[in-house]
Amino acid sequence: MYLYFGRVRVGPLVGYLWLLGRRLYLRVGWRPRDTVYLGSVDDLLGVAVRVRRLVPRPLPVRHLVAALVDALKKAYYVASRYRDSPRWKIRAWEAAMAIEYAASALAMYWPSAAKKILDDG
Repeated sequence: MYLYFGRVRVGPLVGYLWLLGRRLYLRVGWRPRDTVYLGSVDDLLGVAVRVRRLVPRPLPVRHLVAALVDALKKAYYVASRYRDSPRWKIRAWEAAMAIEYAASALAMYWPSAAKKILDDG
């Protein structure tokens, strides 16, 4: 079972974001072939570029990263507040650590977005 981040909307593209290990997936439909591999949590800008390729009209990368930041903020809340489950393929503390690592990598390019992920308020 994957760790579910939440529903993501970027322009006309709507899907559900999932995490397996450090890999991000976007599910845009109900068929198995509708699941798209986006990349690693370690490289959020690469993920944003892959999402941008899926969107039919051009969108700025900053909007894509902002949508990913919102999803990662939700996932960080879940990973930091809840205990582990035997059904998860990733432990809650591992997910929180991966998201903190992604936030620190994102801080090099966009410091205000990285602060929004780890902000408790």
